Amino acid sequence: MKKQIYLIKKMAYVVMAALVFASCQDIDTPPFGDFEIDPSVVKIISPVEGSAIKVFEDLTSIDIEIEVNDDNLVSEISIALDGTEIVKFDNFNNPRRISETYTYTGLANGEHTLTVTSTDINGKSTTAEANFTKEPPYVAEFDGEVLYMPFDGDYRDLIGFELADEVGSPGFAESGFAGASAYKGTTDAYLTFPSEGLLSNEFSATFWYKVNANPDRAGLLVIGNDIPENRNQGFRLFREGNATEQTIKLNVGTGAAESWNDGGVIDVAAGEWVHIAFTISQTESKIYFNGIEMNTGAMDGPIDWTGVGSLAIGSGGDTFNYWGHNSDSSEMDELRIFNKALSPAEISSMVSADPYIPQYPGESFYMPFDGGFVNLFDNMSATQVGSPQITGDDTYEGSGAYEGATDSYLTYPTDGLTTPEFSASMWYKLNNDPDRGGVLTIGPEDTANAGFPDTQNLRTNGLRFFRENGDDGNQRFKLNVGTGAGEAWVDGGVDADVDPTTGEWVHLAFTISNTDAIVYINGASVAQTTITGIDWTGCDIISIMSGAPRFTEWGHLSDNSNLDELRFFNKALSTEEVAAVFGGDVTLPFFGATLYMPFDADNINKSNNVAATTVGTTGFSGEAKVGDNAFLGSVDSYLTYPTADLTGESFSAAMWYKLDVSPDRAGILVAGPEDTDNAGFPDTQNLRTSGFRLFRENGEDGFQRFKLNVGNGTGESWIDGGVDADVPNDAGWIHLAFTISPTKAIVYIDGAVVKEEAITGVDWAGCDLLSIMSGAARFTEWGHLSDLSYLDELYLFDRELTQEEIQTIMDE
Repeated sequence: MKKQIYLIKKMAYVVMAALVFASCQDIDTPPFGDFEIDPSVVKIISPVEGSAIKVFEDLTSIDIEIEVNDDNLVSEISIALDGTEIVKFDNFNNPRRISETYTYTGLANGEHTLTVTSTDINGKSTTAEANFTKEPPYVAEFDGEVLYMPFDGDYRDLIGFELADEVGSPGFAESGFAGASAYKGTTDAYLTFPSEGLLSNEFSATFWYKVNANPDRAGLLVIGNDIPENRNQGFRLFREGNATEQTIKLNVGTGAAESWNDGGVIDVAAGEWVHIAFTISQTESKIYFNGIEMNTGAMDGPIDWTGVGSLAIGSGGDTFNYWGHNSDSSEMDELRIFNKALSPAEISSMVSADPYIPQYPGESFYMPFDGGFVNLFDNMSATQVGSPQITGDDTYEGSGAYEGATDSYLTYPTDGLTTPEFSASMWYKLNNDPDRGGVLTIGPEDTANAGFPDTQNLRTNGLRFFRENGDDGNQRFKLNVGTGAGEAWVDGGVDADVDPTTGEWVHLAFTISNTDAIVYINGASVAQTTITGIDWTGCDIISIMSGAPRFTEWGHLSDNSNLDELRFFNKALSTEEVAAVFGGDVTLPFFGATLYMPFDADNINKSNNVAATTVGTTGFSGEAKVGDNAFLGSVDSYLTYPTADLTGESFSAAMWYKLDVSPDRAGILVAGPEDTDNAGFPDTQNLRTSGFRLFRENGEDGFQRFKLNVGNGTGESWIDGGVDADVPNDAGWIHLAFTISPTKAIVYIDGAVVKEEAITGVDWAGCDLLSIMSGAARFTEWGHLSDLSYLDELYLFDRELTQEEIQTIMDE
């Protein structure tokens, strides 16, 4: 009985244990391989994006180095070159952590795309891509050049074609001063290179350098011997200092002694690329920063190379490590060595290799984006925020263009660029996602904003050039200018809209003078606003392709569009100069008219969106020569418009006109001065010594004759064509035009000259008001008052039209 009870208890325990074990399991949990785990992380170690391979052979081999990490199991990895698979891996020692190197042979010159695709056991794939080029062999660009390392993805000298040896694990910066990358040092890591072929009685080296002050001292370039603490042979270029300042120094051995050159100081906080050069002649050494000599060190003889070893790059190496000048964590690019002491002129030409010569008057900044974000005027690179890119696939000109990315843009200091007058020019290919973006922003910090620093929008200084939604899905380009006390808007409305669906490059420009600001698209003015000048207070940085960080409140952030050929100017470009930079045939809006009124149900000058003032009760005819409507005159009614920006040494007008002979005389277009000396002033006026008067009155046989009167300052000229200028009452629509130059005035009817008269120019004194369809208020004494006729398509120009241009306007 006891035995039976014991067995029952034992079985109960087993059942309970089984139940407890089962209750701890999730019977719905899938097998391990079916878990939803992040896909592979694929990294192409070499070749890096944008790198250039230069070898002597037309066909060469390339080592493709990749890494793949995956929390799941990798099934296979495929590598493709230019769309064709070249190798597949599917057998891994550790299918979660994979490192592979594959040597591809037969790589030809040209642009190439490497694609690496990792697929896990669940069929999920991840792809990484690197674009690179194989270029023809490098040919030395400068006299005496014996070594050139561009650090574009490898440590190769492109002249001798040897690779440097790596000590430790040096690396590459994500972007270089020029090209795709630069050398980037790290702890206990540097390069060595044989010194044979580099040594001569004179010696120079140049490179671009972005200092990292941690550690606070390091070797940069060293060729020394192996005798401890003996600096009587070779040279040592190194730095030392603190977190704010680093001094570049040079020590040269002359056999029996050593020479010191204490060089110059780099501002660490600036974070900028600096061009460093040093020269060693037989009597002295010199150090240069950005082409400017920093210091000279006297030498008692030529450099002594006895017993020296390899060149150490990025460290003091084995021969100069005893004062802590070990590895350098800074970035280095474009290293060149020469068998001569370079002259200052030769160094300057290297600072701006192929020195940029301004192509246009007033040009002060030029960034072509050909391989970098460099202003060619001072060879200084812009600062990258986020991950802006250089594309070589879609450029307007040259080998590269800026390609925008989310939360990415460039900044550049304003030093020397914020002049009283300012212009900018660029080629732009629109990506309207997002539907608004900043293109160019130069503004102050908005510290008073409650959302500062994330939200800023102080517009009383600087400028903001941006885009946002326009009509019919287009993007509208606008300019805002801070005048110090306020702001001015330059908004062209639909004329400043760009269609995002065309996928075409457009030319954008704007000019700012002390009196006005103008926006141009494809060389043509699309908006103009009168201003009181620009105020640059607090504007210390330029944001390129974003409103951030100082114009963000309205969502004008980074722009994903492409940008190319960015230029700034220290002047307000003229219309002709903008057209010259644009470089194409410019189709100006409204034939370049300073005033264009189509009278399609409004009296607005379409060239600047300013409406005329109505006197009396003018109306619209309900019919037109062009469009839907025309101006309809009425008794004691007409329009006035300010003459500012309309007048010049030359002047022209063109219009369609349908005659109503009642009254039998009238003013059509009048710009004259007040006649304050007239006894009947202000009701009666007739001062004709300045401005002009286009009018009609009785001709022969009941016709109406059209006449022009021009004031030259001391007198007047009459342009009266007699019967040739007569128009019958039932003529219907006719075209009227006249031109005034410093030497002649011409009246046209229907494109034909009806009278040409020699004059001595036009004087505009006191002519502040233009009257349209009346002689009133300043040409009334002879009864040329309001005109009840129809007027359509009124154009005014600040130049003399040709007969062919008048015909073109008629043929519209």
